[in-house]
Amino acid sequence: MKVRPLGITLLAIVFIALGFISFLWSLLVFGFGGLSSLFGSVFTLSPQLSSSLWSGFVGMLAGAVQLATGIGLLGIKRWGWYLAFLAIGLNIILGVLGLFSGGMLACLCGTVGLIIPVAIAIYLLRPEIRNLFGIGS
Repeated sequence: MKVRPLGITLLAIVFIALGFISFLWSLLVFGFGGLSSLFGSVFTLSPQLSSSLWSGFVGMLAGAVQLATGIGLLGIKRWGWYLAFLAIGLNIILGVLGLFSGGMLACLCGTVGLIIPVAIAIYLLRPEIRNLFGIGS
């Protein structure tokens, strides 16, 4: 039986908590987006999907992926490691893009916001963590 390190357990709990928060928040956004879309189509001639409707849908999908990632990490599943690394990689990419999209405050916040995902990526790439999940040689 594989012994799960404390770092993986903490990451799994964080992914599960963020997944629940993201999913519930997106349900709220999705609900309001659906209502505005419904009323928009009733009271105007051209029905359009609102951006909040799409945001809610994407957020629900992201929440479901975060929940799956947390479950995969808790179960020490290979696919859980891949999902976690994919999520962290996307956060790093979005953080780097955020560095170039704002002023000095956005740059400072973006730089600080990159430290945690980079640290998690380094942790996931450690040989003992990769071996635990059966990644690599």
